[in-house]
Amino acid sequence: MRKRSLKISLISVAVLAVVVAITLLSVYFATSKKMSEYVECQVVKLDGRYKTTVDKRFGKYLGHPDLVEIDGTLMTFYPSGHGKGAIIGKVSNDLGQSWQDMTNLPKSWVNSMETPCVYKLTRTDGSQVLVLTSGCPNWAADGILPDGFNSSLSFDGGKTWSEFDHLYGKEWALSEFGDSNKAYDGVVAMSSLTQLKDKDGRFIDKWMATFHRGAHDKGMDAGNGYTNYRTYLTIEGDKAVWSRPEPIFTEQQHILEDKYGMCELEIIRNEKDDCLIMLARPNRRVSNALICYSYDEGETWSDPRQLPNCLTGDRHKAEYDPVSGKLIISFRQLLQDGDKYKTNAFAADSVMSEGWVAWVGDFDDLMSYADSDSANDAYGDGLIVLGKNYKGADCGYSGVVILGDGTAILHSYGYFDAGATKPYIMQTKFKINDVIKSK
Repeated sequence: MRKRSLKISLISVAVLAVVVAITLLSVYFATSKKMSEYVECQVVKLDGRYKTTVDKRFGKYLGHPDLVEIDGTLMTFYPSGHGKGAIIGKVSNDLGQSWQDMTNLPKSWVNSMETPCVYKLTRTDGSQVLVLTSGCPNWAADGILPDGFNSSLSFDGGKTWSEFDHLYGKEWALSEFGDSNKAYDGVVAMSSLTQLKDKDGRFIDKWMATFHRGAHDKGMDAGNGYTNYRTYLTIEGDKAVWSRPEPIFTEQQHILEDKYGMCELEIIRNEKDDCLIMLARPNRRVSNALICYSYDEGETWSDPRQLPNCLTGDRHKAEYDPVSGKLIISFRQLLQDGDKYKTNAFAADSVMSEGWVAWVGDFDDLMSYADSDSANDAYGDGLIVLGKNYKGADCGYSGVVILGDGTAILHSYGYFDAGATKPYIMQTKFKINDVIKSK
């Protein structure tokens, strides 16, 4: 009798377990969401034939690249570590088909403390100068305090570079204030570098650069939360001259700047309306990415407004394609808002990301969000998944170059295959019309 009762009990437990399993699976599949279901425009995954590996090293973390083109030569730079480490440089003389190590890099680049950013400056006399910058931010875990930023120049197309010039760091602060702790916190310096125009609308040999400080209580403006700075660059002889950094936003706007954790600014010129458009990472994770605009060459900015999901993420890099008339904006996708973006009801977190993506659209699309909070259908032509990241969202900082024939070449770092144990540098190369249908 007892055996029969035990058997019945075991069968009952088994049946109950099956019912519970079926119920849980039903809930799982019923609540499962894909990234594309949250994005307002079409989503296209880039075909593997458009991708190549630039650098992959067993057991070595490679991250945060930037890319520049000059006279048909491509150069990419990235740190040998997460956010800091000796700068690695590679060069391609066949538009990205093959890459070789750059030699004779400056010795000071070995001690880089941030992600390198590189830009091509075209002066009003037609000459070109390359500038590479690298911040010296607060690394709290390592006990390293803010120490300004570095810059290096090349006047021969990247064949040779000057040693780092160290600016607005501890020595400057000690001399200026008698307190080395007043140094600027150069995080992602320079996240953008924009050539300016005079009152008659003509380009001048002056560039506005941006970087930010984090929310910690170290360095200039300690206790003031997230703060974005601008500094003006001019070239005098063979030297880069950077003006003293100053906050970008007004005191009133700073309330929103810190509330959203605005940082890693990207600025692109809208030639159609002759205004500057700013895109910002929302590092507090309480909003979508942000957008502002300026009609006075960056002197003042509109109040920040939120972008749609299709443009939300970190470290936007934007370039205009004159062939298609479209913008390509590369970034790390990251949707995060409470329980809103869970992949299913049982997901442990509320972060959703495919990894490295690029939005394609018009200036008018961006301006519609900068001007209005109201919902509209200006979501662009689509979102391209350039590289699915197989380990969290550690990817997406990128360099973007668009050649004269409309070929877009982009570099980023990430875990772009399921077996990757460390992030590596990948290249995508395509024309917009080959991968996405225009609206």
